[in-house]
This record gives sequence, C-alpha cells and structure tokens, in this order.
Amino acid sequence: MSRSVAIVDVGSPPPNYQRWDTAEVHFHGFAELTTPPGDCVDSPEFTCLGHTWKLSLCPHGYQVWCQGMVSLYLCNMSNKLISKEFSLNVRDSDGREIAYCTYPSDRFPPTAEVDEDGNVVGDDWGDDNFAKRSKILKHLVEGSLIIEVKMRLTDPSQTILPPFVLENPACNLGQKVFMDEESADVVFEIQHQKGEGNARKKAKASPPTFFAHRIVLQKCTPQVRAFPLRCPF
Repeated sequence: MSRSVAIVDVGSPPPNYQRWDTAEVHFHGFAELTTPPGDCVDSPEFTCLGHTWKLSLCPHGYQVWCQGMVSLYLCNMSNKLISKEFSLNVRDSDGREIAYCTYPSDRFPPTAEVDEDGNVVGDDWGDDNFAKRSKILKHLVEGSLIIEVKMRLTDPSQTILPPFVLENPACNLGQKVFMDEESADVVFEIQHQKGEGNARKKAKASPPTFFAHRIVLQKCTPQVRAFPLRCPF
C-alpha cells in the first residue's frame, strides 16, 4: 500500500506557510522479526524536509513493562537542531489508520553521541507503547508493517531549499531539428541498385532523402565519416 497525495493550492499560500512532508517506511516480514525485548530494528536513513531521519522499531517493546507492545521512535540523524511537529501512523491495506501518535511543536536536538561500535546515535522521540503487537499483526500489508511519517517545520528559517539545477535543453533541441530540411547542412540520397537481365523496369522515382547536421555527424557517427562523401567532414 502506497498513497500518492497531490497538493492543490486554491489562492496564494500565506507567508512562511509550512507544508507537511511525508515518508513511508516499510518493515517487511514484521511477524518473523525475532529481535528480543529491548532491542530495536533500525530503518535505513531517509530524507524528509531536507533533513536526515531514521525509524527505530522494537517489535517486542523497549522496556520490560512494554511486553505485548510495539515501541516506535523517530531519530534525528542530522547535525542540526530542528523545530518541527510530527506524527507516526500505521494504516492497513485499505488506508485506514489503526495506530498513531502525534507530537506538537518541539525542538529536536542534533546528533548527540557515538555508541561503542562507532555508530552515530541521533536524538529520538516516540512512544514506548505505540501499539499492541497483536493489533499490528492483524493489519499487516502482505506481511509488511507500513509506517507513515508526517512532519512539518515550525521554524521557517530551517527550510532547506532543493538545489537549483538548470534544465539542459539539448535533448529537446535535438528532437526538434531531427530531419529538419531548413536547418540541415547535409543531405543523404539513397540510390537503389539497378536490376540485371530481364528484370521488369519500374517507374522512375526520386531517391529518398534524409537531412542531417554536419556537427552531429562529426561527433556521433564516426562510421558515416568514413563514407566517401562529396563534402568532407
């Protein structure tokens, strides 16, 4: 299950308007996870709102008093303090919400420490008693636990704009001038081989022509450059 959401603005958004950003994290084979209580399964790092995050899931609870529960935490893996609000939701195959937790505006400290194995450990927020394991098991999607992460910044100054990449018009330009007689400076005429003996004569027709551009042939078709052409390249 994956939901695609299109954003449609009616009118102009107000200044500093902050949209919700969404990521889906899929824990496949959830029922077969044998992680003991207190241990977490970490998702790969993912990007949301221009910052780096991961989910930590304890299939059998994080603490002794969490038996029969699933614990879930969102970890800030960036090196910046982030002010945001977020929610964690589990939906079934029909898109119905079956478990969730929400957190109002708060400040996520930057990555705080390094563990004994040298792995960076980010600050995390979540719920020791996110949902009953028995309930989660009834609503897996083809054996996978799908968690929807929604968040938005509460400090507009922390917005990270996507990099500006100029669109290369070369591809569209090449398609526009393909076989264009007006701009072409090379013309290929295809001559048919003459028949032999008593072959039936066919009505004389103009040989088919193909229009090309010398600079393209020079750079892209070395085989054509080897032809005995009247106009050398």
